[in-house]
Amino acid sequence: MQITLSQNLSYCVGVQRTLTLVEELLTRNPEKSYYMLGEIVHNEHVIKDLRSKGLHFTRDIKRIENHGIVIIQSHGVSRSIMEKLKDNNIDYVDATCPMVRVIHKQIKKLEEQGYFPVIIGKKGHDEVKGIAGQVSQALIIGKPEEVSPDLFFEKKKVGVVVQSTFIRADALTILEKIKALGTKVKFIDTICRPTTERQEEVKNIAGKYDCILIIGSKTSANTNHLYSLAGGKKSSVYLVDDPESVKDLPIPKDATVFITSGASTPMHLIEKVISILIRGKKQS
Repeated sequence: MQITLSQNLSYCVGVQRTLTLVEELLTRNPEKSYYMLGEIVHNEHVIKDLRSKGLHFTRDIKRIENHGIVIIQSHGVSRSIMEKLKDNNIDYVDATCPMVRVIHKQIKKLEEQGYFPVIIGKKGHDEVKGIAGQVSQALIIGKPEEVSPDLFFEKKKVGVVVQSTFIRADALTILEKIKALGTKVKFIDTICRPTTERQEEVKNIAGKYDCILIIGSKTSANTNHLYSLAGGKKSSVYLVDDPESVKDLPIPKDATVFITSGASTPMHLIEKVISILIRGKKQS
């Protein structure tokens, strides 16, 4: 078995920054209660580990007890949530990814300039909800077929931003459909560079290996995007959430295998997958 590793494995810079901050806070102040509003990252293994170290997870500010301190996750939150924290005198640490902060600033600026805010992204995703929550009103579009004249009726000019982990090709397709309606469009490309690099790498290698393993959570948008981009091109593609599940995959002992991961996948899970594959090779 020949195993090739991606050049873009494990955490992206934004996720690593947030996790490092959380680990430091839990270690430095074990007597304090820290709460995360929502999931710190979309990876069940990471959440389970941090919960065991004392981090609390909630989506309801009213559940924060004992002078708890809130950590704003890397996906960011809406202005209304920030205001609620301040109104209730709840201390917080803002660990929003710097790239997401940029998107927040850009969409607010677009609204101030008179553009109707449009977000290309997955509806219901924490990051998208946080971006939309920076302005008074926003239109969220996740698929090209969702673009229709009715949505843009009487919107003379729109300002478009993109969820930082969205598939670039899909975002551009949606953008072109919006432009085709005749509306004046100001587009700001807010897909982060590490996301683009991972996506381009997967597109370029798809079909060149017998098997492609995408290691990450099924709840992770960027992991699912990688899986989508790698599929249907002569390679057997698997999304691996639990490393142990690799044992049951029909990977031939002489296969060429390419391994990549989502931006919220810890390195120790990737190393475990590699170890299982190597052990299996030796046993064959």
